[in-house]
Amino acid sequence: MALTGGYISVKGPGPLGKIETSGFSDPSITFHANIFGAPALRRDQYAQAIPQNYMSFHLTVNVPLGSYDRNSPVNTGANRWAFNPLVNLDVTPDKGVSWIDLYAGARFFTNNNEFLGNNQLSQNPTATFSAFYSHNIGRRMFAGIGASYDNGGETFVNHTSQHNAANGFRPGVSFSRARTIWKYRLTLRYELTGTTPRAAPTNSLFQINLSGPLF
Repeated sequence: MALTGGYISVKGPGPLGKIETSGFSDPSITFHANIFGAPALRRDQYAQAIPQNYMSFHLTVNVPLGSYDRNSPVNTGANRWAFNPLVNLDVTPDKGVSWIDLYAGARFFTNNNEFLGNNQLSQNPTATFSAFYSHNIGRRMFAGIGASYDNGGETFVNHTSQHNAANGFRPGVSFSRARTIWKYRLTLRYELTGTTPRAAPTNSLFQINLSGPLF
């Protein structure tokens, strides 16, 4: 199980120009289950373990506890629950030096009944399929490249369609480095919109992740 959260800044268009806000994002809880491969190991077994192909299932739940202003068109919290089941298959042809990662997932949302006042924002489920290739650089770093395809997710305000369903590819790159002394890993990730339907707005994402053990 994993718990994540953060403090983020959001920028978006408004009737009088750009709108900016900052605040806490909705925290998420992720549950992990192994289907095959990647057996549980004791700490003293990790050094001798040979990486192998594996498949796993994950369920992420986003809890609506982030910063939210019902009168603002831009927020860091969503004011609704979200559920994201995901299945991944990871294949290594060379005992962990490189990986081919395949993902298939969906995302489901509850309604936000405080959207721009007392309006109701609802959203159809989304489906995502991803493929990535990564390669180790030495013992502490890796770099990767891949793409994701999103479909669905059309939103409705008071049951009126906003005609903004996703149907496009998002290429991305990532780089990660671990510090064994402090047992933390820094990962940088960048992705951008590759294709969109009906001239939908494009977007890009730059993400910095710092991960490590709690104890």
